Amino acid sequence: MSIVVNGSGTITGISTGGLPDGSVDVDTLAANSVTAAKIVDGTIVDAEVTSLNASKLTGTVADARFPSTLPVASAANLTAIPAANITGTLPAISGANLTNVRDTTGGRKNMVINGAMQVAQRGTSATGINTDSSATEGYRTVDRFLFGGGDAGVWTMTQDSDSPVGFGSSMKLDCTTAKSSLDAGSYLYILNRIEAQDLQQLGYGTSSPQAITLSFWVKSPKTGTHYAELYHGDSSGSTKRKNSYAYTVSTANTWEKKSMTFAGDTGVNAIVNDTGWGLMIIFYLATGSNMTSGTNTNDNWHNTEANRTPGQVNCADSTSNNFYLTGVQLELGSTATDFEHRSYGEELALCQRYYYNLTENVSLDIALGSSYTTNAYIYSYIAYPVLMRAVPTLAITVASSVGTNAQGGYSRQGHVQLYGRGSGSVLDVYMTLSAVSVSAEL
Repeated sequence: MSIVVNGSGTITGISTGGLPDGSVDVDTLAANSVTAAKIVDGTIVDAEVTSLNASKLTGTVADARFPSTLPVASAANLTAIPAANITGTLPAISGANLTNVRDTTGGRKNMVINGAMQVAQRGTSATGINTDSSATEGYRTVDRFLFGGGDAGVWTMTQDSDSPVGFGSSMKLDCTTAKSSLDAGSYLYILNRIEAQDLQQLGYGTSSPQAITLSFWVKSPKTGTHYAELYHGDSSGSTKRKNSYAYTVSTANTWEKKSMTFAGDTGVNAIVNDTGWGLMIIFYLATGSNMTSGTNTNDNWHNTEANRTPGQVNCADSTSNNFYLTGVQLELGSTATDFEHRSYGEELALCQRYYYNLTENVSLDIALGSSYTTNAYIYSYIAYPVLMRAVPTLAITVASSVGTNAQGGYSRQGHVQLYGRGSGSVLDVYMTLSAVSVSAEL
């Protein structure tokens, strides 16, 4: 067939494939000379459309031109999309698919005070914690965390700098006398008690109690099964309820982050809205058969002693054992979010509601004034930085005094009242206190 060009410029007589590849390019075709109506369906395929300039794509593409399912698009290619081009309602996105999203929720979410082990008003080291001689537990170094047990060796407790990335301190427990064979009643644990009035949002004892999630960093000398537990302080009598949760340490002497979610408890009394403790978090290091002979089901509120810690490893079996803990967080909901870091000043003030050391690392000199007669009392008042949980217990050690024949003090919820009793007509009455502390711990 011959090629004919008529007077109007129309070309006829060219069949598909009639011109060699590359003989017609954009410079050969006049503007707007090729329209959609002149292109046979299926003659242009995806592989032939590359490097399109966005400025060449104008107008509106009909919905019918798009397949029912669009291909997967890389997020790296979805940049600089104007907000005006996104319309309609976006589909729901599962929280499980939102990763590496920084938590910007306002307010305090962590119900644990001093979870990063920053504050240690009592000192940074306590030695000779002998659980073999008698059952013992107490606040010793880091604030708000008790340590103790029974028939589980001798220990040193310290605030330590060994910590995972993002933290500066941890609690370290160093076994100095081992207990390789545990007695039936042996136990060793770390405790944290939370004030009841700060837990009212949990709704325990109602028809819609809230789930809470515990997360923490642990470095254990043992691989295998360990336990963390919630203990309901306001459940009744001998049936106080526990929720024991097993977690596994995969690598010994290595920092690992753990998390677990506890369902709300409907089967017990509500947490009383008072200044007592409502929940206690327990981290076990060792337990005897009284607590291991049963069967545990994670996230199950119960009151059976034997079901609390089946399979718990013995972290007390060697003097080479060191156990570390930090980053403890208890929060509302079923997701473990990033740890809520608070400033040292804020964390210290929260701790001082329960314990306040007036002479931390220094002595306290008190000038009382003048005494003009024997046995006259002279008083000095020191306000606490925060109102304490309850009227605290005062501990005071007088290193020296001038012009007094007796010294002492009285504690109040908001201040301490110190006194000296004059030994006669003395112009300058004062005393030096080597230790003054007040405790309203849970």
